[in-house]
Amino acid sequence: MLGFAPEAGKGIGIMSLIGLRSKVNRSWWRRERIGLLFVPALIFGLVCSAMWCSPDGMPPQPLDSFVLSLHSLQAEHARKVRILHFGDSHIASDTESSVVRSYLQNIFGDGGLGLELPWEGPRLSSPGVTYGNTRGWLRARPSYITPEDYTGLSLSYIEAEAPGQSAWIEASGSEFCVYYLAQPNGGDAEFLLDGASLGQRRMSAGSPRVETVRFQAQGTSAPHRLEIHTLGFGRVRILGVSVENGAAGVVYSALGMVGARAEYLLKCRDETFETQITAAQPDLVILGYGTNETSGTNLDEGAYAAALGTIISRIHRAAPSALVILLTPPDRGDTRPGEAQHIQRILKEVIAAQIDAAAKSGALVMDLHTAMGGDGSAERWAIMQPPLARPDMTHFTNEGYNLLGRYIVGGIMKLYDSGSSVPVAAAADPPAGKEPIGELLPPLYPEQSKRTVLAARSHGGSFAEASPGPDQIFYFLMPDGQVVVTNDLSMIDSRHGRSISPEEARCLLRGKASPCDNVARW
Repeated sequence: MLGFAPEAGKGIGIMSLIGLRSKVNRSWWRRERIGLLFVPALIFGLVCSAMWCSPDGMPPQPLDSFVLSLHSLQAEHARKVRILHFGDSHIASDTESSVVRSYLQNIFGDGGLGLELPWEGPRLSSPGVTYGNTRGWLRARPSYITPEDYTGLSLSYIEAEAPGQSAWIEASGSEFCVYYLAQPNGGDAEFLLDGASLGQRRMSAGSPRVETVRFQAQGTSAPHRLEIHTLGFGRVRILGVSVENGAAGVVYSALGMVGARAEYLLKCRDETFETQITAAQPDLVILGYGTNETSGTNLDEGAYAAALGTIISRIHRAAPSALVILLTPPDRGDTRPGEAQHIQRILKEVIAAQIDAAAKSGALVMDLHTAMGGDGSAERWAIMQPPLARPDMTHFTNEGYNLLGRYIVGGIMKLYDSGSSVPVAAAADPPAGKEPIGELLPPLYPEQSKRTVLAARSHGGSFAEASPGPDQIFYFLMPDGQVVVTNDLSMIDSRHGRSISPEEARCLLRGKASPCDNVARW
């Protein structure tokens, strides 16, 4: 039995969350271990104080709402937490983002794949999904010079004007939502699920507007094929297809596009972008841009910060409860010394603009550039064995993207543990056979001049002391060779591993022989 429930995107509201006042607690992770085997994670957060906590009696701010939504999901298993991750080629490969998706869904439950498009153009790969379309479809994606358009959240769309054209997507799920553009001279389309007709939809309107149509497959989530067939002449524009499971959990949409820059999000018209954000109901929006911005001759730092501010404002208008995180671009290198220096200069300008935009717009910054070692780390990652960066020193190997993904997970989980006053008892017990052992967790510092900083530093594989703070940093060597860095002794089970000095930790993380000949290795 299949259900058919069409609805207009603009009529979809955002769920309001009632948050508790945020404060730091001393909880530790009772979840699946994140074993970072190479470099200790630095997650550097910059949180505007207005977005960090809600005064008593005031509506919850985005950070409170996101943290509370995760705690509610973990405790009650009765809702979904939706994450939209926009980005460039680092996300388009879905290697880095699949690490984040897998960890969060293993911890909180698999809510589904999220938004896709029945076309591989914007993406390099999308594991677990098969999609395609016939030749009669126009396949559109923006470039630096293209004007505003009615695009999907992937910044792309497919459109057909002739009858007999088909587009399809095959994925596991039980809830499907198709985003399309109703427009003048719009055509008709038929929807099929596993070959069975779900009904038809006329996609015409006096003026362009985003609409959605939802389908429900009865029973548990399983592989399904959703097809869209054009009927007669008229424009049928598909903006995206969301695939979710019937169960509670995290829905993680990876919306990367090769060559994208942050400003590309402004190429989707305001009303089109905001309607789709509202329909997607995100609890967290991650913006992962900056690498392609370094390819230009110069960067107008002020204009770039203003563009980021506009993007964040659009997101907050459409989803007031959503937390926005800006990821700084990872390091980038070049074999030409002059070009490498140019790239580093623009990287610093991009990161400064991100911090400025976050401070003014109420967002959080997670510093992947410093996490991987700062200036020159891309070159060092490229010569590591196994390599973490590719020879172009711009993109990364699977191992490198795995590590970057774990940095992001670590930052999100640090917010989960430290950003809400929800009791520790609300957290679920670790899975059967798993022990609540230590993570490579960065220390948390309380608010400092309207900012909260999460920091632990590493530079090119050599560990440097963390910035001064109220907590002492401890180092442990686990039986499997993992070096655990933490500011919370309650995270460490004394029956496992041994305490080591900062010097030993530095030697182990560098992996060099001299002057570390007397240090145990894995």
